[in-house]
Amino acid sequence: MELESNTTPRGEGGRGMSKSTKKVLLIVNCILLSLGSACGPLVLRLYFLKGGKGVWISAGLETAGWPFVLVALLASYLYRRRTNGPGPEPTKVSFITWRLFLASAVLGLLTGLDDYLYASGVSYLPVSTSSLIIASQLAFTAVFAFLLVKQKFTAFSVNAVFLLCLGAGVLAIHASGDKPANETKGQYFMGFFMTVGAAVLYGFVLPAIELTYSKARQNVTYTLVMEMQMVMSFFATLFNVVGMIFHHEIQTMPKEASEFELGKVGYCMVLIATALVWQCFFVGAVGVVSCGSSLLSGVLIATFLPVTEILAVFIYHEPFGAEKAIALVLSIWGFISYFYGEYKHTKKSTHTTSE
Repeated sequence: MELESNTTPRGEGGRGMSKSTKKVLLIVNCILLSLGSACGPLVLRLYFLKGGKGVWISAGLETAGWPFVLVALLASYLYRRRTNGPGPEPTKVSFITWRLFLASAVLGLLTGLDDYLYASGVSYLPVSTSSLIIASQLAFTAVFAFLLVKQKFTAFSVNAVFLLCLGAGVLAIHASGDKPANETKGQYFMGFFMTVGAAVLYGFVLPAIELTYSKARQNVTYTLVMEMQMVMSFFATLFNVVGMIFHHEIQTMPKEASEFELGKVGYCMVLIATALVWQCFFVGAVGVVSCGSSLLSGVLIATFLPVTEILAVFIYHEPFGAEKAIALVLSIWGFISYFYGEYKHTKKSTHTTSE
């Protein structure tokens, strides 16, 4: 996908980007996505472990960092204006059309619902369990990528999908094994199925974003990608703010802060950290989709599952029983299968091209 175009009119995209620049952008977004995938669940769980009870609050925080994207867009605009210099046409402030704005708004509302489902699941489940369940997102991403953007499957990718689903199934069979002592079995299973729902929904959102790029009817520059991400995050946050208002969570925040185990300052720091880390996740996710594919984004999200698993066990002293070990092995097996398939495909394509 083209990030910038040398033929873009003045004020509508700036200078063209080389392949090396595109690779750098892909690496940067992979780092952002990796940071968000590994640390996001841990920070979100910390909120609940230290006395936080607002599910809508935690869901809204996942996309509340969208103003940071606005700062980046402002810097991009100032750079383009300085680079273009004086001329008959002013530097364009924004590239997003009303058509893309509406599409981004719908995707944002779906993301907001996904955030709520995920936050609800994390409020009941240990991080290690919720992370393993989220690994099944790759399977749903693969299915929706096939349906929406005609993603091609190989025997290796099908094997990866099967193994990831099997790993989530092992957790479902032994679901109550790591149930926190202060929760009922009903709450635990509700958390389990809401997390599965979050995996299904975001597995749909990623290919839908890729489909939106392909139907954009304009050059999809990286600036445009960030504008769409800001719109998605804004509407996702708005969705959860409405939920906060209807469930009176905003009014309870001062009391929650005063009773928070880490104190009021600690409460604010956890909220800010949550917003920052999760914005890294979402910016990285859409960036990888724009530079690569939705399936690659899903694979990277699932790849950092072992990191989150290990950190959760050491930081929060969560139990790590046999069923989690089996699910973890199946997940890693699935990741290896997928990447080996991609390696074989790339090697075959290179060999064919050289001939």
